Amino acid sequence: MFFQRLRRFSIVSLGFSLLLLVASGIFVYQVSPLREPTFQPNNANAGSLVPWLRGVTEGHWFLFANILAFLLSTNITLILSQQRVSNRNDWLQRFMLMISVWVILFIIFWIMFVSYLLQQWLID
Repeated sequence: MFFQRLRRFSIVSLGFSLLLLVASGIFVYQVSPLREPTFQPNNANAGSLVPWLRGVTEGHWFLFANILAFLLSTNITLILSQQRVSNRNDWLQRFMLMISVWVILFIIFWIMFVSYLLQQWLID
């Protein structure tokens, strides 16, 4: 019973994380300086041209990328960790495998998010 609830919660939270990912991708695209026709990209002028986002620094964008990568990698790892294993005595090996999967997923998602921010000229 507990594992069914945990699995259902993991799937629902993954759906929420994917919805957050899509919404944040649309938001980043909307506030990108590349949408301004007069914008000339160079090494010193990254950041949003929207007036109320002028105070958002590169550190904030990196923090946002870290949070999204953490959420997605954690949710996917939780879903993968609930697969049935015939031998319950190998919990340490399974734990180390799940940590490895989480780290690999986190790195992949973080690189994807940061590269998207770089493409949109919000960070340089």
